[in-house]
Amino acid sequence: MLRRAAVCLVVCLVAACGNPDPFGSASGGPKSIVVGSGDFPESVIIAEIYAQALQANGFDVGRRMGIGSRETYIPALKDHSIDLVPEYIGNLLLYFEPNSTATMLDNVELELYKRLPGDLSILTPSPASDTDTVTVTSATAARWGLKTIGDLAAHSAEVRFAAPSAFTTRPSGLPGLRQKYGLQISPGNFITINDGGGPVTVRALVEGNATAANIFSTSPAVVQNHLTVLEDPEHNFLAGNIVPLVNSQKKSDRLKDVLDAVSAKLTTENVAELNAAVSGNGGLDPDQAARKWVHDNGFDHPVGQ
Repeated sequence: MLRRAAVCLVVCLVAACGNPDPFGSASGGPKSIVVGSGDFPESVIIAEIYAQALQANGFDVGRRMGIGSRETYIPALKDHSIDLVPEYIGNLLLYFEPNSTATMLDNVELELYKRLPGDLSILTPSPASDTDTVTVTSATAARWGLKTIGDLAAHSAEVRFAAPSAFTTRPSGLPGLRQKYGLQISPGNFITINDGGGPVTVRALVEGNATAANIFSTSPAVVQNHLTVLEDPEHNFLAGNIVPLVNSQKKSDRLKDVLDAVSAKLTTENVAELNAAVSGNGGLDPDQAARKWVHDNGFDHPVGQ
């Protein structure tokens, strides 16, 4: 996901203040856990949710937030610098098996179990999925009675589609939408915006310059602009379900119980709401947004007790 390259200043501050040596070795027994995150706000929010829920359940929790991309935090998990990080199941599979063609959650999960090194384990994936979408305004959805991407195909000639240039050739881009749904976007109706579904793309959609756009499912713009994400029943886009990735030596029944309970409560919609809560100059810090979610969902008390 291209927008992962954007680094929020608050992430860096959390990482710097939380640990002066962000790559030192973690240590301790099975109830001592160091939670890490990627270097973008959503990852920090989810990692904070994990950390706060584990603390409420008697774990001794350290934090190393915003430490970088997979190329940084996967080795950190393997060498015990951190013990736990939120991941995205489809992209995690592609990290270990770049040639995978699986897109459906069950198939992705099964293949990942085969490809994942023995010193790393995933827990139960959450329903929350951060993935590519075809998104329209609520007005367009109401006018054309849209629920799925297939519903949009009947209006192909009228659809002006905004997305990065790579979307025209990517298998899950226009070729996949054409093959799986019959959605035909003519070259003249394709609007190239290379901001990874960011603010320029959103503006084009909201202002009516685009009819549909490739925007990520947990983008704060979905909540802020009351956008409609069209369903993808043919699984054109790769499953992006959020999943805890843990060093296998730290995996325990209690850790799994707590994080499985947390994951079961996470939805695509409330992750988008969490992202919206921290976005902008007046937004909450990720740990504040996480704390509210943890409290509202009852994870500030021991799970199952």
